[in-house]
Amino acid sequence: MERKLLIAIGNTGLDRITTNYLISLFRDRNDIAFHLFSVVPLSGITESQQLLSDLETVANSNPVALQKRAKFRTCQQNIKRQFQTAGFNDEQTSSEVCFSWGSVSEAIIEQGQAGLYDAVVMGKRDLSMLQQMITGSISCELWTKNHSLPLWIINGTPATRNFLVPVDCSLHTVNAVDHLGFMLQGDPEVEITLFHSCSLLADEHITPQEEFLEKWGKEWCDQHLRGDSDGHYHFHAAEQILKENNIPTAHIHREKNDSGIEPAQVIVREIKKHSYSTIVMGRRLAKDKNIFKGVTDRVLANVHDVALWILN
Repeated sequence: MERKLLIAIGNTGLDRITTNYLISLFRDRNDIAFHLFSVVPLSGITESQQLLSDLETVANSNPVALQKRAKFRTCQQNIKRQFQTAGFNDEQTSSEVCFSWGSVSEAIIEQGQAGLYDAVVMGKRDLSMLQQMITGSISCELWTKNHSLPLWIINGTPATRNFLVPVDCSLHTVNAVDHLGFMLQGDPEVEITLFHSCSLLADEHITPQEEFLEKWGKEWCDQHLRGDSDGHYHFHAAEQILKENNIPTAHIHREKNDSGIEPAQVIVREIKKHSYSTIVMGRRLAKDKNIFKGVTDRVLANVHDVALWILN
């Protein structure tokens, strides 16, 4: 089955970082498709103008918008050539530049939902909270507004094929492992460490089996949603999903940490201690978080030179 990635292209140095990461991860695979997507927002357009004219007509009469579209198209052509040089065929890479009345992040989310993509991919600058408030950040907007598509945020220059997957007994983390297994199905080189934090403030809630039935079925749940004597199945279920996706057993590792105050702190420390290239995490809905936000929010704010795959 083909995997489809929507890659947000902004004609910046981040595009090169994102492209290099994807080439390194999926080189020699013909079951992956990349759609390069850029958005030109039309600023200074009143509501009455929007009602009286269609989007393309307004854009075609705007020299600045047309110039931006031309730059995006040139950037996308350069990236397509980079993929082709790395061995991907022409059919695996497509491109599109669109105009938008609204924000760039909203247009990306709409495209992702309409195109049935497996994930949205984009680069992230290291911006302080104050800078984000002043300049805005598309990656931060996607982080906040997108609650339906997996989001891959590439930060810095990840250099290895080692994955860190924080696991617990929640549905959203098991879904994250399932996404990882699907995207890397049959990969003989990837190294995956399943990491469980037993820190003081870690959430030890066990999601009821009933919530897994629709996706995995009763027979699978009865067999694999089991673990230690305390009922924790975080390692067993995750390992089984990866094995079913033909990830070599010898490349799946367990790591457990019993120290620390809260899990985000422990995860960040683990990342800095080892050479992980990618973190894969499930994410709770905003309504389920407290005033300190969620673990994924705090991890994203404190890691560098790593890619972060997030599933809501």
